[in-house]
Amino acid sequence: MDIHNLEQIKQEFSGFQQEFETGNKEKALEKLLELLDALEEADTSRRAAQIDKDGNVTLSSEIQAGKPAAEKSAEDGTGESQPLYMSLNHVMEYYIFAYYFQPATEVRCTDIPYGEYYRTYGQLALSMQKYNGAKKAYERAIAWNPVDLDAYLGLAEVYKYQNQREKYLTVTKQAYRYCCTRATMARYYRNMAFYYLSGYEPETARACYQYSNVYYHTENADSELKYISEAIQQETPQTDIRAIQKLFDEKQIEPGPDSQTIGIVYKVGEILLKDGDYKLAKDCYSIVYDITQDASAEKLLNELEAAIAGN
Repeated sequence: MDIHNLEQIKQEFSGFQQEFETGNKEKALEKLLELLDALEEADTSRRAAQIDKDGNVTLSSEIQAGKPAAEKSAEDGTGESQPLYMSLNHVMEYYIFAYYFQPATEVRCTDIPYGEYYRTYGQLALSMQKYNGAKKAYERAIAWNPVDLDAYLGLAEVYKYQNQREKYLTVTKQAYRYCCTRATMARYYRNMAFYYLSGYEPETARACYQYSNVYYHTENADSELKYISEAIQQETPQTDIRAIQKLFDEKQIEPGPDSQTIGIVYKVGEILLKDGDYKLAKDCYSIVYDITQDASAEKLLNELEAAIAGN
């Protein structure tokens, strides 16, 4: 596999898509795995991160792509001089990664969308109840992009189906700081609700589902609230934000989005705006406005939409 021939790689991926569209999921999964294995065999780039058996994500040390996690590179010693490679979904992830992981070496971006390919494999494998395959795929997606929220949430789903509650919690808590929209914050609280409900703490789970609906109302949360109400034979109380936040403080559940992440996204928007990259800047300000409803972000967003429409 020539990892520099992007057209060839896209053609190989289209083969997977064709099989998937015809409904042959097994064949589609097989084709995508063949592509990913061939890419990893040919690409010795150092992935940005590594993930341990408990689901903890850390900055990559000496581990190289295409080599087992326990194998050290004799050629490169500790590997400190090797650049890290990330598979980005959006440029803002580069800055979020730099802030939280503080790499001491150069960070480069891959041309190959490893993250997208591994997430796609993970989603399909999960839908087919191939949990071990899905787990490996999501772990690899995180290794290529350790701030990819969808990869964390996918891995959490795998742990959910495997009944590994503590790993589910570990991954969900790590995902939290990358939740920067109302919908993703609501997902974080639904995940926390599931953790407490499966641990026989229905009152805490109920509070999480209610708080989830404050951020983004879903039928899923409503359904779970109804289930809890029937299970404990108690009507769901009115949402009391102060009472819920007091409970969250006791349980060490985050009461809102990570202000550092929102600040980074806003700053990246400023950088992109200054560079004249209006569409990417709009993405950033859309996120900030969605979660904060900040008037200045709304003003910038409106100006960007007008500028884009005028071009």
